[in-house]
Amino acid sequence: MDFRFKNHFGILFMCICFLLSCCSEQKTSLKDIQVVWATDYSEDGLDFLLKKDTTYIYPNNKFVFKKSMSFYTLSDKEFSLATAILKDFFDYYLYDDDNTGVEPFRLRKYFRQYIGFKEKDSLYVYVNLYTHFPTISNSECLCTIGPAQNVLIYKENGGRNYGTAIIDISNKRIIYFKMGNKDPNYKVGGYSEQELEVLFP
Repeated sequence: MDFRFKNHFGILFMCICFLLSCCSEQKTSLKDIQVVWATDYSEDGLDFLLKKDTTYIYPNNKFVFKKSMSFYTLSDKEFSLATAILKDFFDYYLYDDDNTGVEPFRLRKYFRQYIGFKEKDSLYVYVNLYTHFPTISNSECLCTIGPAQNVLIYKENGGRNYGTAIIDISNKRIIYFKMGNKDPNYKVGGYSEQELEVLFP
């Protein structure tokens, strides 16, 4: 009887040790966050066309699309047009000498995620702008892991490090532009556990 009790206890102890080691391994990997900046990339490597018909979300699990919006796969020509309209907007229309608010950085400092969508039979492009994104080191493959492809890199209170633009392709103009609300306590790389779970499922 004593032997069986010791045997069961030994197996239970080994299981607990294994689970704890897995948890500590995961916690360690979450602490090994590195921040990658747009300025580390060439100009040609900053635009990303998201063309999978899937559910796009923000790190806080909020949906990108409203119910009235349906995904649309942009053609190469439409994608090129969208990037040109955004560049033109930054170069000639966005910065105003009379603007008393905080202006965004120049376009060169942002990564850009583009998603095509239709609403009421009109074609639009949703553009998510962000200056940096997190990666996690993986010792098993000696590589770094980036965020999931269906997640838009954004922080609601990230100041001018994050922005959103909506392009009306038919009329070739920006119809909406917004930066993340300014937060004096914003800290680069300060991701919550919930955000990390969404970014790195």
